[in-house]
Amino acid sequence: HRISDRAINYLRNQFAGPFVLVVSYDEPHHPFTCPPAYAEKFQNYEYPVGPGAYDTLDNKPAHHREWAESAEVQLENGRVVDPLYFGCNSFVDAEIGRVIDAVHQYADDGSGDRYSCLENTFIIFTSDHGEMLGAHRITGKGPAMYEEIAHIPLIVEGPVGANAGTANPTLVSHIDLLPTMLELAGIEVPPIMQGQSLVPILHGKEDLDKCVVIEFERYEIEHDSWGGFQPVRCILSENYKLVINLLHTDELYDLEADPAEINNLIDHPDTVEVRNRMHDQLLKWMYEKRDPFRGPVWERRPWRETKRLQWRGKFRPRPADGY
Repeated sequence: HRISDRAINYLRNQFAGPFVLVVSYDEPHHPFTCPPAYAEKFQNYEYPVGPGAYDTLDNKPAHHREWAESAEVQLENGRVVDPLYFGCNSFVDAEIGRVIDAVHQYADDGSGDRYSCLENTFIIFTSDHGEMLGAHRITGKGPAMYEEIAHIPLIVEGPVGANAGTANPTLVSHIDLLPTMLELAGIEVPPIMQGQSLVPILHGKEDLDKCVVIEFERYEIEHDSWGGFQPVRCILSENYKLVINLLHTDELYDLEADPAEINNLIDHPDTVEVRNRMHDQLLKWMYEKRDPFRGPVWERRPWRETKRLQWRGKFRPRPADGY
């Protein structure tokens, strides 16, 4: 609420002309604090977790099973009751509405017409992760790439009439947002950036061959949670998801046939070709994008041995990027 007030005050009093406003909420996040009225609406709401509620975690990474043991999830008939979580989501939704209303009410592009800027204003809504809510017997978020925490909302509201209400199936990532904003603002996109501008996608273009890479490695002084150092790399492509858990069992899921990600196909003979092709894509990405943890260890998996990276490769200084 305080963050929304600051954003609204800025829109009302402090800016003139083109602007970028970032409104970043911590909620919805544990402990899911919200006004009681929001939580009370969900006191008796039973959320169906889906098939993931019954995952035995057989043939899954060891740290998933350890995580599940620690979480001690108790679901009744595959459903979870969590009024604070859903109430906090509803609370944030209302707060976002307050800010968007203020954009419509107060935004001024310098012409004196407070509604003229809406003809050239983009509103981007996204989040940094989701919530497991008991799926796969785990809670919160952490070193896993399940859809519940990795497949998050991205909604872009552009000027009126610009592909309004159109869903695009192209895979995209957070790293695509900054290049997109730069292009929308008419600013050159530095070549050092890893992402790609989504402007063509906002205009309706689809790129079904695009892949997305996700990474995780949490290690820090303050936290004793999430199993310590768990380096993970993931690539999505062709309706498949390949997850390399550097210290544990790897994963491969057919998201079309198994959207709940129950059946780990990493050793299945029918998926060897797609698995190896995606593995090559991932290694190529890590090398080209200068993943600081890149190295032969990501190649030496129990199910494959390749010869791409070398112990002593060439020196690769940072390329010129204009800065």
